[in-house]
Amino acid sequence: MALIDFDDLPVATADVLRRRARGAGLGPAEYVRRELISRARTRVPDDAVVDFVEQQGCLPGPVIDADAVAVIHSYDMPFDVLDRFARRASATGMPIGEYMRGQLIAMARRSTVDDAMGEFEEAMRADPSLDLDMNEIAASVRYARGL
Repeated sequence: MALIDFDDLPVATADVLRRRARGAGLGPAEYVRRELISRARTRVPDDAVVDFVEQQGCLPGPVIDADAVAVIHSYDMPFDVLDRFARRASATGMPIGEYMRGQLIAMARRSTVDDAMGEFEEAMRADPSLDLDMNEIAASVRYARGL
């Protein structure tokens, strides 16, 4: 699974990550690296589990699976990122690679206004005959999200 093979991710997840990478002007691999680093450096609910388990003195050692090794080497992750994912994965009882894959899937499921707009833009590229008012669509998406 070098470079978290997009074919191993759910189709919707891979589509969202590719679309976001294009929107950011990055290749998919660089985008995934950036997102994983950002996710590791942001406090998430799993960190409360890590804190609790560490306070109890019973944080198990990480399960370093083959996927984790490939991701670590392929994405050249900083040590603090690896440490954070290892601690989170250990506290939740998962191998590191599986945990990181789950994080990507979770991130892709949290859609943004830009994600919705990207889907409409793709539809317009696929079918140039579509006559869509992107400003109206953006306003509708923001309204539906309460923004």
